[in-house]
Formats: sequence, C-alpha cells, structure tokens
Amino acid sequence: MKLRQKLAMVLASAMIVTAVPVTTMAKSTNEMNKVVSIVEGTILDAAKGVALDMKFDANQTTQDTTTTFFLKTEDFEFDKDAYTTADQTTGVYVDATTGLKVEILSKTEAKVTVPVKVAGNKVSIPVYGKVLKGNPAIVVDGEDSLATSGKYSLATGEVVTDKTLTATAGTVKNISIDGEGQIADIIIEEKVAGGLQNDAIITVSLPNSSDLNFKEVSTLEVEELRGLAGQDIKVVDAKLDDDAKTLELKVSGITSSVSRGGIKIKGIQVEAENAKYDVKTGEVKVTVKAEKMDETKLVVANVTDFGVKLNIKEEVEVVAGKDGKTVQVTLEENAIASLNQRQDIYFDIEGATITSKDIKIVEGKEGVVTAELDAKKENVIGLVLDTAKIDPAKANKIVFEFEVEGKVADAGDITLTASSRSFEEDIQIKLGTVKEAVKVEAAPMTVKVGLTDQKGGKVVITETEAEMLPRGKEIIVEVAKGSKAGITVTDAKVEAEDIQIKNVKVKDGKIFFTIDRTSDELGKITISDITVDTDRTVPEGKFDLTVGGNAISKHTDDVITVEDFFVVGTPNTEDNTTNGLKKGTGIFKVGERKYTVNGEVKEMDAAPYVAKSNRVMVPVKYVSDVFGVNGKDVLFSKENGGTITIFAGNRVLQVVNGSNIALVNGVKVPMDEKVTIIDGRTYVPVGEMARLLNVEVEWSNETKTATFTNR
Repeated sequence: MKLRQKLAMVLASAMIVTAVPVTTMAKSTNEMNKVVSIVEGTILDAAKGVALDMKFDANQTTQDTTTTFFLKTEDFEFDKDAYTTADQTTGVYVDATTGLKVEILSKTEAKVTVPVKVAGNKVSIPVYGKVLKGNPAIVVDGEDSLATSGKYSLATGEVVTDKTLTATAGTVKNISIDGEGQIADIIIEEKVAGGLQNDAIITVSLPNSSDLNFKEVSTLEVEELRGLAGQDIKVVDAKLDDDAKTLELKVSGITSSVSRGGIKIKGIQVEAENAKYDVKTGEVKVTVKAEKMDETKLVVANVTDFGVKLNIKEEVEVVAGKDGKTVQVTLEENAIASLNQRQDIYFDIEGATITSKDIKIVEGKEGVVTAELDAKKENVIGLVLDTAKIDPAKANKIVFEFEVEGKVADAGDITLTASSRSFEEDIQIKLGTVKEAVKVEAAPMTVKVGLTDQKGGKVVITETEAEMLPRGKEIIVEVAKGSKAGITVTDAKVEAEDIQIKNVKVKDGKIFFTIDRTSDELGKITISDITVDTDRTVPEGKFDLTVGGNAISKHTDDVITVEDFFVVGTPNTEDNTTNGLKKGTGIFKVGERKYTVNGEVKEMDAAPYVAKSNRVMVPVKYVSDVFGVNGKDVLFSKENGGTITIFAGNRVLQVVNGSNIALVNGVKVPMDEKVTIIDGRTYVPVGEMARLLNVEVEWSNETKTATFTNR
C-alpha cells in the first residue's frame, strides 16, 4: 500500500471516531417526600416521616454501582442520636433493604453512601433533627457522584416563631341587656401538626371592668377540626376564678396527627355581674391564652337592647305587568326574647303583589311565616309570622322567600312593613322597585251628549326600553269598565314608530291591534282621531279610558287607566242657549225642499206646505235639525197611531199624530194645528214647535219663508 493510501485511511478512521457522540453519566432526580408546616424548635423524627427521595438512572448503573455524596443543612440541625445502626452505632444510619448508609459528620453535614442498583433505583434518606428560625432546607453536594446537587426546602414557608397555635372567634352572638346569653365559639387552631398537646390548658378572660361574669358550666361541647377530626376530644375540667371573670379549660383526648387540626369550644355562657342592673350595650371582648400561643383578644358578643332587625338580601327590579322575582327577607332578634311569643308579626307589602301563597322558609321552623289571604282565599294580601314557633331560648333568625310582581299601576318602590303589638313602631324596608314597561300619555277628548261621529283625543304608548311590548301580544283600548254606558268608540287612527303592529280594528267599542315585530329602540304607538258616539243616557262629567291586553300585562284585568280622558257635557255645552239648544239660525221656504242651517244649504225629502189654519207644516226630523236637536233624540213609536218624542235641550216635547195637544216636560199645551202624517212623513206646525221650545220665529209673507233663531 502506498503512503498516500495509508494516510487517507488514517484520516477516515479519525473522522469516524470523532462522529461518535460522547455519553455523559446521568444524574439523580431528587425531591422531598413532603413539606410540613413547622415553627422554630420543631423536631423532625421518624413520626414526622420527612425524607429526601432520590432516583437514579437505571441505564447508567450496575448491580455493584455505589456512589457517595454529602448533605449540608440550612437553618436546620441534624440530630446525631436519631441516626443509629442496628448495632446502635450513634450517628450512623443503615437501611437494611437498600443498603443506604447515612453518617452524621456534624450538626450541619452528613455523608451518604448509596448502592444505586436497588429496586426502582430509588432510595429515601431520612431527615431527623431540629428546625431553626429561617428557611430550613437540605442541600445536596453531588460533586463527583451520581447525585444531582440542589437545595430542598423542609417547610411550606419561612419559620418565624415558636408559637404553634392561634385563637379566633366564631359567629358573634347578640346578648340582651339582662346579660343572659352565650358567647361566640372559641376556635383554637394549629399552625403545625401536633401543636395542640393533650391536656392543654386554655383560659378565657373577661376584662375586670366588664358588667358580665362567666356562668359555671358542667359540660362544654368540643368540635374537632381537620387533622384532629374523629378524635374524642373533651373539656374535662372547667374552673372559674373567684370573680367569675376567668374560665380555665382543660382539653383532653388529643393524640398526634400528621396534618394540622384544631378544636371549636361551644356553649360558654355569661350573665350579668349584678342582676339588679342592665348590662351596658356594646361589644363583649375576651382574652384567650394557651401555651405556645400569643395572647389574643377576641370580640365574642354584642350586648344590645331588645328589638328586631329586618333586612333584605338583595333588592329586585320587576317590570310592571311582566314576570315576578324572588326576594329573601331576614327577620332577626337583637337579643333573646325580643319577640313576644303571643303577639304575631304581620307583614304588609305596598307597590307590588305577592304571587303565591307558598312561602319558602330558608331558616327557621317550617310554617313560621305563612300567607294571609283575602276573603275569597284567592289572593295574598300579606304575611304572618307565627311567634309561637320561635325558640324562646335563643335570639331567633328567620329567613323566608317569596315572589313579587308589579301590576301596571305599581310603578315605584316596593316596601315591606312589619307590625306587631309588641313593636313600639312599625319596621319598614325597601324590597326593590317596579319599573314601567310603557308610559301612556293622553290628550283628553271633549264630547257632547247625544251626538254621533265625534272625533278627537290622542293616546301615545311609549316603551321604556326596547322589546317591552312582545311580539304576538295584543293591546286593547276601551272606555273604562263601569263608565262606558252610552259612550261607544267607533273608529280610530293607529300609527307605530320603531315597532310594527297588525290587525288594527275597532269592534264592540274597543280598539284592538297586535304587536307584529318588536322594537330596536323605543317603540311608540299613537292612537288619534278617536271617533265616538254618545247617547242621551251619558251623564255629564269625566270618564276614563283604559289600555290593556296581554302585551301590557300577563293578567287580563290589569290595565293602565287614563283618567278623565272623556269630558262629557250636554250638546252645545259651550254655545247653548238657556233652553239647552244650540245657538244658530235655520230657514224654511214653503214649497221648496232646500233649507238652510247656519248658512249651510241642505235638502229635505218633502217640501213644507201651509195648512188650512195658515200654519207652516214641516217634516218633524228637519224641524229638529234646524232647532239643533240630534237625530237620535227624536224617537218615533206607533203608540196612539204615531207618537213622536223629542229630547230638545232642557225640554222633552211629545206630540201625537192627529192631535193638537203637545206634552212639554209632561205638561199639556194646545197647538193651533194638528200633527199630520202624509206619505209616511210626520208633519208638525213648525211655528208652534218653535214657540213650545222657546225658539224665535220670523215669517215673511212676501217670500213665504220662516226664519228660526235660537239666541
């Protein structure tokens, strides 16, 4: 082989060698098996079970692989005596299963030898010793070994004190001014597991200046919390000092636990220092002491005068005529016996309606609050609290719920008033508000008695928010029930803005229309040119209009009332003469069908003629027109061969076919000519009629015209 070829082979081999990756030895995975809540001075021992777990890579170890590294501590001291071998060699720990060996070199350093080829390649290094103030941790120095170096904390947070217990108060109680009552529960909790020792002494003290003393008790209830749950912990001794201001409690039955726990001491009673005097109102404070706990001051009660509080969880807003909402009300005694068990409490609601007689009791005895119904047992008119169902031995709290809805006339605040003979004064709270779905504005309409086709007035329905008037629902506008006799709506103009309506009609005196499409902003519906007929039965005065239908309210009888919409007077209220007839002038001409009323030329179906008595005879219905009498106020009957009754202003005139005797307001008055029927038309002497109704008449013999004037 030539030299050149040998050199090429050497270079190629070198390239192959350098292309092979260099394998590095894997390190261990380290973690504490647990971290615990600890304070300064805490001893970690076998019972605590704290250890550093290490797992090695199986691919890099063999059965004979052994590695050695060192452990150092921060804010922690090894307990050399806790590490012993089977032969009791102090400071050396050997795990017989894994072969792990721990040798304590000093309070802050240990040497660890690990045969890493064990089951799962995992070992646990126990941590025994004493916690110092600061941040206790174990530091692994894995230099030149298979162990990964790192720092591993022993605690959940910084250790700052040796106080292992805390004291808090449960729900603060109300005590009456007579001093009798129970204070809040006293809660003692561990900061670290094992902080509360068996036979612990806990003292609860009232200030020397307090008007209260502790009552002597034989037993107190103890509730175990969290890590101490399930243990049979009791107050085995409760001692009062001579002044009854300090209560010393011995708590037994506590065993060690692996997690933090606590106890809740219930039922500590107080009484007035001097039963002759009331206790001062205000907060009641106590001082709680125990070993390994900071002295703690707690508010455990309030001394308050007798009385009750009424509150609502949250105010509601309901829309008038729509679905209701549920309110939650709380009635609470300020002190025991604030409520008299023989004097019930009555609740009245204003501004809304309670929808159901089923009252939900959230807290308190079932049936303690019930609905009060109307005489027909149909509607809820109030609520009643049965004080016989309260507990006389405690300050009662009753929580109940009910649903309220607003009628269309209920816009505004909803209030609940509680009253009782035992109350010095009623208690009132606001439950919420009723919001209008629509606003209705109107321009009144003046109408006259006995006239048809009277037109006027305006009603404007405006939403307070978009979509308040739902699609497919109907609106009905009519004269208010009980007021409509003699007033009949016959027509109207209905227009809509930013909302669509359909099926507009007037039937049976009512205006109907349906919402076809809801609004995007504020829908507005205008009803104008309302046309009505009135008869003579309508009394003078003012009458209401209503806006209803299921678009306005879910209840058919729930309507918006437009008060005094119709202003009714007799015909010609503003321009009548003393005879009650309309002012004006009318002209008849013998032999001509045309006649004139206030300058307007009209035509009859038969011409006037002159009778033998020289009296002008005119068909009665045209006489009425000239005299300002509504056609509806001229009544014909077949009685006595044909009787005509005319309601003319303040007079009622009655004439009979073939007779010259007229009845004027029931009084007989003779006429110069008889009433006559010709070709089915009833003719009357027009001049005589004018005289009877006190209408002026002027006759022109030259033109054969009669002019009638009502001044």
